[in-house]
Amino acid sequence: MNYPRFVVVGHPNKGKSSLVSALSLNDLVAISNTPGTTKEAREFVLKVDGKVYYELIDTPGFQRPRRVLEFLQQTEVSASERPKLLKKFIEQNCDGKKFIDECELLKPIIDGAGIIYVVDASKPYSDEYEVEMEILRYSANPSIAILNYIGDDDYTKEWDLVLGQYFRLVKKFNPMSAGKEEHLDLIDALSHLNPLWNDKMKEVKKFIISYYKQRDIELASVITKSIRKVLSLKLSRSGSSIRVQNLLKEKFQNDLRDIEKNMQNKIYKILRFKNINVDIKDDALKYDLLSKKSKEIFGLKREKLLLISTISSATAGGVIDLIAGGHSFFLGSIVGGAIGFASALYGYDEISKIKFISSQKIEIGPIKDTNFGFVFLSRALLFTKSLLMTTHANRGVVKVDFNSNRFDIKSLKNLAKYHSKFRDAKESEKDIKEYEKIVLELMYD
Repeated sequence: MNYPRFVVVGHPNKGKSSLVSALSLNDLVAISNTPGTTKEAREFVLKVDGKVYYELIDTPGFQRPRRVLEFLQQTEVSASERPKLLKKFIEQNCDGKKFIDECELLKPIIDGAGIIYVVDASKPYSDEYEVEMEILRYSANPSIAILNYIGDDDYTKEWDLVLGQYFRLVKKFNPMSAGKEEHLDLIDALSHLNPLWNDKMKEVKKFIISYYKQRDIELASVITKSIRKVLSLKLSRSGSSIRVQNLLKEKFQNDLRDIEKNMQNKIYKILRFKNINVDIKDDALKYDLLSKKSKEIFGLKREKLLLISTISSATAGGVIDLIAGGHSFFLGSIVGGAIGFASALYGYDEISKIKFISSQKIEIGPIKDTNFGFVFLSRALLFTKSLLMTTHANRGVVKVDFNSNRFDIKSLKNLAKYHSKFRDAKESEKDIKEYEKIVLELMYD
């Protein structure tokens, strides 16, 4: 084993499992408000492409710390002999059930794992914690204390006065809300616990930086690919009866929904989420993609629609100008914009009409509704931002406020231009990269 190992210990329900989940980027770690959820030590590794960067050991909370300390203090030994005394406790008491929790959390410590001691700094300090910290000090292992904040109160000052006497480092870290910077800051702290881990932890930090950068690029790429698919979607079928028309329309709508669902599944995968429940304020994403309600929530307002519809219809308007010999003073562009604006206000029944290619063949798509691209993009951004604002430790509902009309004029013009190209399948690689860049910026605006 050539990677650092850390054992996460402390009182029950102080955030140990949440910390393990956040640092291992694993949302399958069992987390609950019920004491005793973690029954035995469990190992979780941060592993990517077959390479393990570090291991975190989730442990039960102390149950009988005073009895353990009584055992240790029965024998007076020098400081250098204290680790052996801790090992003796395990050898003599771990066959029975009396100290089963203590044995589970002490075994990896005896094996040399670094100690991460978690406390809830939103609760006052009490001397019962000193018993646990004194036991951990017997190991002489590299150690750090983490100040978690489960509630709203803050007792950091009194905790700092005590923890500094027992641990080499003390850091604030809320696993429920910590982002990239907090993650990297904690990795830095862990690297200083033991000089032997320094090189390995540098690799970890390098990976974490790369992970966040590559993750965001992949997210922007998935969103861009999906919006290109929905805007250019076109289906055809033999036959022209009403039944065939309805079947084709139904498949077209279901394909649009499937594209969104597949996009969301890919986003989950990129973010390494398997057990997160995304729920948006006002349940916005629970409305069907093609519903009028979804259009009301995520669509652009009239004034912005008029602006982008003029842009989207510029090609059609240009034809009118050309026919008029260039003397319409761009009246064609205005007329074309008005037509586009009107179509953008239709319900989703008008999202794309059936076309008769011949007496025996019909076609549907691509989508004509100017607003649809912005509805799909806004839903994608909301879904993504919701997950970006949580961590793998979250087991509740993720709630995020969202305003789909926050696009500035420059973004609107650029997005409308690219949507038009996507719809006609005339985008270049440069267009795709530029669109991905805009999406990346919108993910963090």
